[in-house]
Amino acid sequence: MKQNMMALLIGLIGASFTLLAYTQTFIQPSQCIAIGLLVLMLGLLVGEGFISF
Repeated sequence: MKQNMMALLIGLIGASFTLLAYTQTFIQPSQCIAIGLLVLMLGLLVGEGFISF
Protein backbone atom coordinates (compact mmCIF):
# COMPACT_ATOMS: atom_id res chain seq x y z
CA MET A 1 0.00 0.00 0.00
CA LYS A 2 2.83 2.38 0.85
CA GLN A 3 4.41 1.71 -2.54
CA ASN A 4 1.19 2.62 -4.36
CA MET A 5 0.77 5.84 -2.38
CA MET A 6 4.38 6.83 -3.09
CA ALA A 7 3.85 6.15 -6.80
CA LEU A 8 0.66 8.22 -6.76
CA LEU A 9 2.43 11.11 -5.04
CA ILE A 10 5.32 11.01 -7.52
CA GLY A 11 2.84 10.86 -10.41
CA LEU A 12 0.94 13.88 -9.13
CA ILE A 13 4.17 15.84 -8.81
CA GLY A 14 5.13 14.89 -12.39
CA ALA A 15 1.72 15.85 -13.70
CA SER A 16 1.88 19.20 -11.95
CA PHE A 17 5.31 19.88 -13.48
CA THR A 18 3.94 19.05 -16.91
CA LEU A 19 0.90 21.30 -16.49
CA LEU A 20 3.00 24.06 -14.93
CA ALA A 21 4.94 24.38 -18.20
CA TYR A 22 2.27 26.60 -19.71
CA THR A 23 1.95 29.06 -16.82
CA GLN A 24 5.47 29.68 -15.50
CA THR A 25 8.30 31.74 -16.96
CA PHE A 26 11.37 30.46 -15.06
CA ILE A 27 12.45 27.77 -17.53
CA GLN A 28 11.44 26.92 -21.08
CA PRO A 29 8.18 24.99 -21.48
CA SER A 30 9.89 22.11 -23.29
CA GLN A 31 12.29 21.64 -20.36
CA CYS A 32 9.43 21.70 -17.88
CA ILE A 33 7.51 19.09 -19.90
CA ALA A 34 10.62 16.89 -20.07
CA ILE A 35 11.12 17.09 -16.30
CA GLY A 36 7.45 16.29 -15.73
CA LEU A 37 7.57 13.26 -18.00
CA LEU A 38 10.74 11.96 -16.33
CA VAL A 39 9.09 12.29 -12.92
CA LEU A 40 6.01 10.48 -14.25
CA MET A 41 8.25 7.65 -15.48
CA LEU A 42 9.86 7.49 -12.04
CA GLY A 43 6.41 7.16 -10.50
CA LEU A 44 5.58 4.34 -12.92
CA LEU A 45 8.76 2.49 -12.00
CA VAL A 46 8.00 2.86 -8.30
CA GLY A 47 4.42 1.71 -8.84
CA GLU A 48 5.58 -1.40 -10.70
CA GLY A 49 8.12 -2.24 -8.01
CA PHE A 50 11.31 -1.78 -10.01
CA ILE A 51 12.47 1.02 -7.69
CA SER A 52 11.66 1.28 -4.00
CA PHE A 53 12.13 4.18 -1.60
